[in-house]
Amino acid sequence: MSSPIDKIFEDIFGYKPKKNGTAFEQLSAIAMHVLEGGEVVHDDKLRGDFSDTLYQLDVHHKSQNSASMGEAKDYSKRKGKVGRGDLQKLGGALPDLQDIDEGTFFSATGYTTPAMKYANKAGDMLGKPITLYGLRPSTELDEQGFIKTIVITMNFIVPHPQEAKWLPHITKNGQESLKALLKEGENSLQYQMQLENFFDSTGNVILSLQDLTSGSYGEIHQDTDNSHACFLLKEHYIEINGVMAEINGLEYELSYGRTTQEMRITDNSEHRFVLLDQNGEVLKFLTDENLREYNFDEDGNLQKR
Repeated sequence: MSSPIDKIFEDIFGYKPKKNGTAFEQLSAIAMHVLEGGEVVHDDKLRGDFSDTLYQLDVHHKSQNSASMGEAKDYSKRKGKVGRGDLQKLGGALPDLQDIDEGTFFSATGYTTPAMKYANKAGDMLGKPITLYGLRPSTELDEQGFIKTIVITMNFIVPHPQEAKWLPHITKNGQESLKALLKEGENSLQYQMQLENFFDSTGNVILSLQDLTSGSYGEIHQDTDNSHACFLLKEHYIEINGVMAEINGLEYELSYGRTTQEMRITDNSEHRFVLLDQNGEVLKFLTDENLREYNFDEDGNLQKR
C-alpha cells in the first residue's frame, strides 16, 4: 500500500515511482535545493574511505563550501516517527566519508526525542553535525499567516475629451484678420470649423491638438471632477475659412469619470508541502507549481526547468 505522499507526488508530476519511498526522497532532494542551491543528486553512491563500504545517499548535496549526505524517511503509512536508530545509521556513515562535511535528515512524520538528542550531539560525537528537517503536506494550522491571495483595488480617473469644451482666445491681431471675412454691411459671421492643428504665420502645421493634449489636462478639481485651464500658445495660429488667426491660447473645460477595478493575485496550488526545522518552525512552503519546476535525469541529478 502506498503512502499518502506517493499519491500527492503522482497528482503533481503525473507518475508514481515504482519503488516505495522514492517519491519522498525526490521531494527531499528538491527541498534541499530550495534551501541551499548548489548541486543535488538523488540516490547517489559513495564508497567509504576506511571501510570500503558502498553507501547509498538519498540526497547528496554539494556546494562550493561543503557537501552533505541526506536520509529521507516517509513513515506516514505506519504513522511512526523517525527514531534514534535511523539517525545512528546516518551517523555511522559520516566519519567514513571524508568528502562529506555533514548529515541531513528529512522526515515526513517528525522525530522521537532520543533521535533529536542524538542529532544535537552528533557534532561532538562524530565530528560532523546532523541537521533535522520535517517535510510533509501542509495543514491549515501551518498556513496561518501564509498569503494565498493579494487583492489590489485600483481607482481610475478617466478624462472624457469627447465631452470637452474648447475656446480659442484670439489676439487683437487675429481679430483684425478675421474682419476680412465680413462682407460689406455685415455685422456678424457664423462659421463652423474643426480644430485639429495649429499653424505658424505662414500656414505650416507646428502642433496638433492630439499632441497638445497627450501629456495631461492639468489639475483635477476634486469637488467637480473636472479640469478648467488654458494652454498658452504664443505665436500660434488657427485657420478659419482660409484666414490665419493668431491666438494667445486654448481654454478648455474637461470632465472626468471615476471607475474602480479589482485585481487578484491568487495562489491556486492544489498541493502545498511545508518544510520545517527541528523545532517545528516553518522554513518554506513548496507549492505544486514550485515542485513542477524540477525533474531528475537518468543519473539522479536534480534539474530545474
